[in-house]
Amino acid sequence: MHAVRLHDARDLRLDTVDLSSAPQAGEIRLRVAFAGICGSDIHNFKTGRWLSRKPSTAGHEFSGIVEAIGPGVTGFETREKVVADSRDYCGQCAKCRMGKHHVCENLGFVGESRDGGFAEFVDLPVRLVFKCEPSAPLDVMALAEPLAVALHALAKIRLDDGPVFIIGCGSIGALSAMASMLTSDRKIFLCDQNLARVNYVADLCGARVASVADIQSLSKKPDTPVAHVLDTTGNVAVIQSVLKTLTHGTLGFVGIGSGSIDFDPVQAVERELSIVGCHAFADEFPQAIDLLQKYSPRFQPLIAHRIKLDEVPMEFEKIINGQATGVKTLIEIDASYGVGTPNESG
Repeated sequence: MHAVRLHDARDLRLDTVDLSSAPQAGEIRLRVAFAGICGSDIHNFKTGRWLSRKPSTAGHEFSGIVEAIGPGVTGFETREKVVADSRDYCGQCAKCRMGKHHVCENLGFVGESRDGGFAEFVDLPVRLVFKCEPSAPLDVMALAEPLAVALHALAKIRLDDGPVFIIGCGSIGALSAMASMLTSDRKIFLCDQNLARVNYVADLCGARVASVADIQSLSKKPDTPVAHVLDTTGNVAVIQSVLKTLTHGTLGFVGIGSGSIDFDPVQAVERELSIVGCHAFADEFPQAIDLLQKYSPRFQPLIAHRIKLDEVPMEFEKIINGQATGVKTLIEIDASYGVGTPNESG
């Protein structure tokens, strides 16, 4: 079969690899329909930070159908539509026994610690496979994993009825805005360096476009102050700016970046700042699936364009060079099992 594999930092190749005759006990073989390119995929490609095995088939956001079922697996049938959980957790450590699989002491991710979804087929433990409704569009369902990340981030910053300020309109930022719009009546402020993208997402989500510089004044509004900020960029300069201006509020980090910040903890005391890290997702995956199935036409416009497996290495370079357009790029691997109406605006 064909698979896109990361051999080393900046070394991503389309390979032909052997496929075993059947999945192992406790595993399900998926025929991959669609896979999404994530910011963490790009980060790993650039830095090799999470390369625990070489080569490794990339990709942790994907949908497909059940192709084959390994011994001991029950509750699934071939040709059922499914999506994949990205968290390759051990199930045995103290955190896993507490149900906190996203902070497993031995946590890896599909596409890094085990082969991922940038391939025609992938074998996964049954615990990482979730069913979709038969009518679910599999292109939209490939957004389940990043939507779960967005839902977890929104939950971690403990939103009330007040507004939320989201920095960055990549996949996680856009999905955070969409999820907030679909599950609440709160005001949403968005900012992004890409003005076309932020205006596009704002129109989809009924949000207001702002800048990081606006946070200081917005956090001091007497009627509806901004007290919850979610950074999805990982940009340390942006984070440092927010830390200097936000008053009596919560700043959540969900973006993957690099570098460090100079921060005086006394400022957090005097301005009552809460700083929250948001890692992967806890139990939000079923909620993400439900939202995508219920509101698939609302999520469809976030899919910018679709590429084939052989175009993936070049697409990574385009993204790094700032040449990608829209919000989410999907790899179309096998679209024969149902898609939504393609978005032409990206």
